[in-house]
Amino acid sequence: MSIFFQDGPLEKDGMAMKSPGISTARRRSGGFSMIELSIVMIIIGLIIAGGVTVYEPSMKQTLKNKNETVVRRAVETLIGFAGAHRALPEGIVNSGVLNSPQDAQMNGLQYAYAAELIQVNTVCHLDETPLSVQVLKADGSVNFTVTDVAFVVWSRGYDGVTKPAKPAGAVGEKTAYPVPLYAENEADDLVGWATMPELKAAAGCGASPLRILASGVPAASVGAVYPEVKLTPDGGKGPYRWCVEFPDQVRASRLRFTAEVPLTPREAFGVCTTPEVQGNTLTMAGQAPFAATDQGGPFDFVVHLQDSNTKAHRVSRRFSLFVIP
Repeated sequence: MSIFFQDGPLEKDGMAMKSPGISTARRRSGGFSMIELSIVMIIIGLIIAGGVTVYEPSMKQTLKNKNETVVRRAVETLIGFAGAHRALPEGIVNSGVLNSPQDAQMNGLQYAYAAELIQVNTVCHLDETPLSVQVLKADGSVNFTVTDVAFVVWSRGYDGVTKPAKPAGAVGEKTAYPVPLYAENEADDLVGWATMPELKAAAGCGASPLRILASGVPAASVGAVYPEVKLTPDGGKGPYRWCVEFPDQVRASRLRFTAEVPLTPREAFGVCTTPEVQGNTLTMAGQAPFAATDQGGPFDFVVHLQDSNTKAHRVSRRFSLFVIP
């Protein structure tokens, strides 16, 4: 960039006037000095560094939310397929069953299913399957196990690698699928599944299964009180009981969970052995603004729900909270 001055006298009210301080100014050519360039580069570096800090949580949240949506829709579509055909498809990538068989990283979704379920009209006649899902604690031990799983669908995460390893395709022998707590770049696969009661309900030959209705939780903003989010039971038999595990007590302290009475989140994963707080809805809302030091994520928490059947049904759902500027 060059700055030029006018040569010669200036005119004012018909009179000649010299340029202030540059009576014999010459045209300057060239660019910034090294000092000026250094200052500009420092400013640009600070802007970029700040931008990355602000953008990274939002980018992580966007990719994770997209993968959660893709996996959730895949599960819903496969349940619908089983309801219509009373069987499962043999594949999902090239079968046309799913509108979006790829995750946010353009990796194909992985799919495993109980081998017997690809036969027509087996959904209403099959109660047990060799598939199970083991939801793990933070230390890798088993928190709880879901049995009689009809199928499992998962996204392979940012690196395109299934971790921990899980076999895809037809499963005829007893196989447990581990589902670790979500951890960026460590256990970033997002896993969805459906049980036989869910398929039977869709096919019209079974009771409605228990589940937690919620589309997810919105991101929190620094300086703002968190908006109200309602988690609602569906299926099973009321009254219902809740429990929440939220190890990050700093972020948890900015929130309140309420069923019929306030619910205090537990400080570790795997400690909600029996949900105890009764309520037909669990409300999550803010009780204090988030601070600048709260930025980042994901901060995972798990919501447990149990119904009042003689043989109580229990489901758990993991949510991820991000805090953005």
